[in-house]
Amino acid sequence: MRDWPVAFDYDHISLAPRVVSEIAHRSDVSSEATVGPITLRLPILGSPMPDVCGTDMARALAQHGALGILHRFDSIEIQVAAFREAGGKSSSSIAPVGAAVGVSGDYQARFRALYEAGCRIICLDTANGAHRQVSDAIGWIKRQDAELFLIAGNVATSEGFSWLEGEGADAIRVGIAGGSVCETRNETGVYVPTPYAVAEAASVRKRALIIGDGGVRMPADVSKLLALGADLVMLGSALAGTREALGRVIVVDGKRFKIMRGAASFSVQQEAAGGRPQYVEGAETLVPYKGRVEEVLQRYQAGLRSSMSYLNGATLADFRRNARFVRVASISSSGSS
Repeated sequence: MRDWPVAFDYDHISLAPRVVSEIAHRSDVSSEATVGPITLRLPILGSPMPDVCGTDMARALAQHGALGILHRFDSIEIQVAAFREAGGKSSSSIAPVGAAVGVSGDYQARFRALYEAGCRIICLDTANGAHRQVSDAIGWIKRQDAELFLIAGNVATSEGFSWLEGEGADAIRVGIAGGSVCETRNETGVYVPTPYAVAEAASVRKRALIIGDGGVRMPADVSKLLALGADLVMLGSALAGTREALGRVIVVDGKRFKIMRGAASFSVQQEAAGGRPQYVEGAETLVPYKGRVEEVLQRYQAGLRSSMSYLNGATLADFRRNARFVRVASISSSGSS
């Protein structure tokens, strides 16, 4: 048996306070994070998934100090209109809204249209960030504007992170196959738990921001990713059931749900390209309706701030510096508890 690393997941680790806290109340801490030209009050990004982040979600996230990334599964014209509506009335010179583009097809035309509309936070949205097409896209976009804030990914290893950082990405989405509607793990055998992937990235990071992306179910998961070294955390399913999410409301046995689909699911691919997809790597499911996204964000912010106060973390930098973990479940050599 080779000496393979043991990859831990959210439930395998727990934060252990080992310092005496001097913070009187969780409201006394600051969870601010800087993303290129803007400062967030809450280090949370809305995932550019087709049933999560559209105009209403991006606007609501911005109003409450987080950042939405508009998905790319509409026409260029619709995405640009969504950006203008979500961020065009911002009092800031830079709209607190980002937008996703791909790395092939219409990505250059899509980028130009978004850039002309004022978008200065662009996310290269692709499943495998450690790919030559991603490097080519980074190079092309940076030649258009070297100061633009560019998010790339996804990667799940220190090697992938270092490569993307060296190619010029300003922030990197870390996590592959951890999402609730991602079938990559089952279809390909490629999967690294997001907490472990974040820890690997943090061990080699020189400059780029780390975005923990995948599998977040509750506020504790956000706290763990940030303590492990993530600068920001991306939410998908946690936001998908809210009123502002794009998915349709479905009533089943008198209970309300919303549709949530992975980017590589059958219907999303069918709508984007037409015809029957040859390969499906995303699931389609229902998530319970949760009401307004404001209520979800308040819960996540309260949980994070409370966690920070336990560890005497007045800022996120203090929180990471004081963070210590314990293992709470035995992990076999296969990585499962």
